[in-house]
Amino acid sequence: MTSISRLKVPSRDELSPEIVRFLETTERTQGHVPNWISGFTLGGDHFTRLNAYLFPLLEGSPDSPGTLSLREREILSTIVSVANRCAYCHALHVDGLGKVLGDHRLAHRIGLDHREVEELSERERLLADLTVTLTHTPGEVSDAQIDELRAAGLTDEDIYEAVQIIAAINATNRISLALGLLPDAQSFPEAQSFPETTRSAHA
Repeated sequence: MTSISRLKVPSRDELSPEIVRFLETTERTQGHVPNWISGFTLGGDHFTRLNAYLFPLLEGSPDSPGTLSLREREILSTIVSVANRCAYCHALHVDGLGKVLGDHRLAHRIGLDHREVEELSERERLLADLTVTLTHTPGEVSDAQIDELRAAGLTDEDIYEAVQIIAAINATNRISLALGLLPDAQSFPEAQSFPETTRSAHA
């Protein structure tokens, strides 16, 4: 018996109609259900509440007071995942960033070390530095760092939304690491002709 997670992955007949509809919509729009979604459904209503918070942060929302671009949101998500050494989230967000950029090589370079990527704007570089600080040493976020972000044109609303994205992805990284989620084959376009790896149920 195989599984994508260390913990139980509910079958659809064990899930609420609302979650089943969400899975069906995801499968219809993306062509598959990512492993993180399948694994996180174990939380039931917690899964629904998490998504209601998470997706507007990652995708942007008309109700958002900030101006963060989709590119910036994916840069934040990618750098958090790299900093936490979450293999699943790293693969997922580098692939997502590559699609947003239209350049998977640049996305991989950002994933390796954003400090060496000259193509990043000063605003993106400062957001990336905030990501690393808030992920590794949150107590070291300083007034000076916030002032630099303001000087780069970020509003307080932008900065607050960035902080929420960084914090939320840190949370999902930690859940994914605990579950031991296996990366989706779809996150590796060049390898999609190979069967998707599975985790032993006894791993």
